[in-house]
Amino acid sequence: MQRITRAEIARLAGVSRAAVTQWGKRNRGFPRPGDDGRFALAEVLEWLERQRVRAADRETGDQIDESYANRVRRNLAAAAPAELPAMQLPGDGPTTRADNLTLLLTLVFLRTQDPQAWTEIDQSITPDAEAVGARWLLAHIAAVATRAARRHGLSPEIFVNLRRLAPERVSQVRALMRRCTKFGAADVQAIIDEYETVLSPGAFLTPRAVATLLAEMVIDDAAESVYDPHLRGGELLIAAADAAHPRRPRLHGIAPHATALSLSGLNLLARDETADLRPAHESHPAPVTHVLANPPFGIESWIDYRPDTDWHPFPRPPARSTFRWLLHCLKQLRDGGRIAIIMPPSAAISANTRERELRRQLIDQSMVEAVLALPRGLLVGRDIATSVWIVRHAPDSDQPILFIDAARLGVPGDRRTVLDEAGRAAILSAWRLFLADREAGRTHHGVDRLSVAVPRTSIRADTYSLNPAEYVSGRIGPLHNDNNARTGLRGHYQRALDCWTAADEAAAAVYEPSGAQIVRLGDVCEVKAGYSYSLLPAGQRDRQYGVPIVLPRHLRDGRIVADNPPCAPHRLATALADYAVRDGDVLCVRTGALTQPALVRPEDAGRLVSTNLLRLRVHDPKILDPYVLYAYLRSAAGTKQMKTFARSTATAYVTASDVDAMEIPLPPPERQRALTAALRALDEEVRATRDLATAVAAARDTAIHQIVGGAL
Repeated sequence: MQRITRAEIARLAGVSRAAVTQWGKRNRGFPRPGDDGRFALAEVLEWLERQRVRAADRETGDQIDESYANRVRRNLAAAAPAELPAMQLPGDGPTTRADNLTLLLTLVFLRTQDPQAWTEIDQSITPDAEAVGARWLLAHIAAVATRAARRHGLSPEIFVNLRRLAPERVSQVRALMRRCTKFGAADVQAIIDEYETVLSPGAFLTPRAVATLLAEMVIDDAAESVYDPHLRGGELLIAAADAAHPRRPRLHGIAPHATALSLSGLNLLARDETADLRPAHESHPAPVTHVLANPPFGIESWIDYRPDTDWHPFPRPPARSTFRWLLHCLKQLRDGGRIAIIMPPSAAISANTRERELRRQLIDQSMVEAVLALPRGLLVGRDIATSVWIVRHAPDSDQPILFIDAARLGVPGDRRTVLDEAGRAAILSAWRLFLADREAGRTHHGVDRLSVAVPRTSIRADTYSLNPAEYVSGRIGPLHNDNNARTGLRGHYQRALDCWTAADEAAAAVYEPSGAQIVRLGDVCEVKAGYSYSLLPAGQRDRQYGVPIVLPRHLRDGRIVADNPPCAPHRLATALADYAVRDGDVLCVRTGALTQPALVRPEDAGRLVSTNLLRLRVHDPKILDPYVLYAYLRSAAGTKQMKTFARSTATAYVTASDVDAMEIPLPPPERQRALTAALRALDEEVRATRDLATAVAAARDTAIHQIVGGAL
């Protein structure tokens, strides 16, 4: 049975959340929410069937005796997305899919927001019906969209990308235009979801479930203005607008580059939302009531060039510190306003003197309202943990801090961990129970093994740690005789315990029948040897500048580990672009000691494969998951095959044709997803256990030095 939140009832019925609350208070027959805080849609529709839309709430198209139930059904139908066109126009290699999605967004924008411009391109006459006419039509669409964008205050830079497409016939473009006449707001979201899968390595949007969670946690009836200081695709501002519906708060955003500015503007306008979006070098908006932020972690950005006066009265954060973003958000916030910002877990426990002092001041001034640990791997292609901090200007308050440890609420998805409806509902329920108890003046006891409210005076004064794992009940508690030598071990022990639990649960999938068929590896992936020495002799490498080169010794622990790799000068690297790696490629040694393979991570994309390596690139990840291929090649069976191919000349080696002919098991797609989740959990268990052992050994050595160091 479909279940919906109070905010979703308000949005679908076209009323405020306060109105839905009053329905529940004044009408005994109004449905009651379940333990997850959600309502059964069927029960809501049954009750709304008897409620007529008030004259003040009528919208265009409503009948005089319209029921709220009819409006909900109509809005639900409009929200059902159509299937995106499978056909795409040919174009410029790696950018083709992204450029096709940009074209779809452009057409939806023109049709829904500028009918005159849509009519102009729809009635345009092309020079011919073949390639010349098709490219002329695309250029015309780009020009018309640029003019329309400027009329709407939208940055037009993204439309230049349409000229990279190379359709062969006008009919191909016209067919896409016809499909777009049926698109609505839900289809825009589907396009944006697809867009994320083709972004450049390291780029990503905030997952829809996470954006919605942030908005539902902080956007309330006091939301007059919302600010996003690091626009990606406008998803946080859209989530804020959805949570505030039917009210229309002012939306503001700063974009790090022209593409993000254009994409965010297109996304918002295509969904009939207007916003004040600016590039980073322009002035920032006046103070706002709410901020939603997903800033970059650990990379240089415009925030690093702000004057020191921006941080007053706090100490200046270190360069590239996420605290710079947090303090910027605080500077833009009105008194009583709220911030929901995604932070790295390290921000909660960093031993950096300035960051620890920042945590102390935020805690002492009762600005930190909640810290939420999210499941690991929510971001596409990035196996990292994240957290959410809820921060507000709360003068003269002495409030406890709510810690929510939701690290185990994620479920495996196709390309990342997913925060499903049940997980999001559990988090929202814990948050709302905390707010309700605080408003009523009651002591909040939290939710068993999920959340706890901690008085700020109980936060550890030695570290000012804001790590939820240290406070939530049912977790590993404080260590006896804790001191500086053992500070931080608790987090390592807890992570190891969590990873062991997750791996123990996931490992069952490994022992189920696989249902695999045997296939030739060359049929499911491309096998390519690294560049020849003649293309880049060792003497022409650079030790500091250029594109990093991957050598056999860099393959360690299943990944690329190279602190100071040799580089190909940019003037030579361009000619070696065919030897670059992408996220999901598998690298194997082909000459010398046949060590374990490595799986390329997003941050390694673009590196060049040296002559002693083989690059395996899966043709279609839906047929063969790269992680499954990587796991097989490092298994005993895969290793045995590789060693069988190795020829014992002066140095053992294997050829690309050998590996191309290798036979491997190919489980069904759904089975691969289960195996991938299990194998990742087991790998994470290994890493956590190694990290724990390293940390314990370091603590032991520190203790030994303190005991006998002075006598040596």
